[in-house]
Amino acid sequence: SVAGLCVVRPYRAQERAMLMFLEGYTPPRQDAACALSPAQARLQEQVAAILNPEQLFNLNKRQGQYQALQNQINPHFLYNTLESIRGEALLSGMDTIADMTEALATFFRYTISKVENLVSVEEELQNCETYFHIQRYRFADRLELHISCDPADREAIYRCRLPKLTIQPIVENSIIHGTELKLGTGHIRIQLERTQKRLLIRISDDGVGMDAETLLRLNERLGKSAIAQPPQSRGGLALANVDSRIRLLFGDKYGLHAFSTPGVGTDVEITLPMIASDRDIPNREALV
Repeated sequence: SVAGLCVVRPYRAQERAMLMFLEGYTPPRQDAACALSPAQARLQEQVAAILNPEQLFNLNKRQGQYQALQNQINPHFLYNTLESIRGEALLSGMDTIADMTEALATFFRYTISKVENLVSVEEELQNCETYFHIQRYRFADRLELHISCDPADREAIYRCRLPKLTIQPIVENSIIHGTELKLGTGHIRIQLERTQKRLLIRISDDGVGMDAETLLRLNERLGKSAIAQPPQSRGGLALANVDSRIRLLFGDKYGLHAFSTPGVGTDVEITLPMIASDRDIPNREALV
């Protein structure tokens, strides 16, 4: 009956809003008429104010800046110490140690400084190669890295802007949870392609892969709100953080998606806009 619907509809609306919130989404603003009581109407307004997208954006930004400051524990002391170690190694004829130390200093300098900034694809790939150079001292010939793109598109792709530390954490995840666990040589491939409006980056490994259930859980985490993300195994948190930063800057049309087959390997696909200038970013205030 009509009367019955009038009674049931507000309860159903409240249940839908609660389920969305529990899934990690910001619930839509509800009409006060849908509230079950005046007190609940006031509660809805307060919750909507707290979960205002602009306020959440600023909160995430402040949290990221605070974490960046935490990570910058006197970086000049770190660089100077590593340079001193490198100098002593060269004087002692320990060229391998000097080379490792130089690579480590270069990696930390890129990773620690101005983590909120955008960089070019070329800079990000150079950091990946530095990271891989360090890992080769551990894995020797058991690890190989391949970077490829269409030569005709290389200049445009390498100029494209993306958040710093977008590719390297995924490469690291591929090594730790993929190739490190397999016998024989592991291969990591970074493939870059472009369309008129989008940049597609695929990081592939031929490691142990993931079963269907693990892959489903990972992709369910990707694309959700970064609020209250619990710690996850198999590198899921690192991927979710990269995905959240991309969506925060560019919108929900962009982000990460994973594909995997047990015993074959894993692919992580990053979708980004083809942007050559920071002025073209929808949420430029995140870079301030």
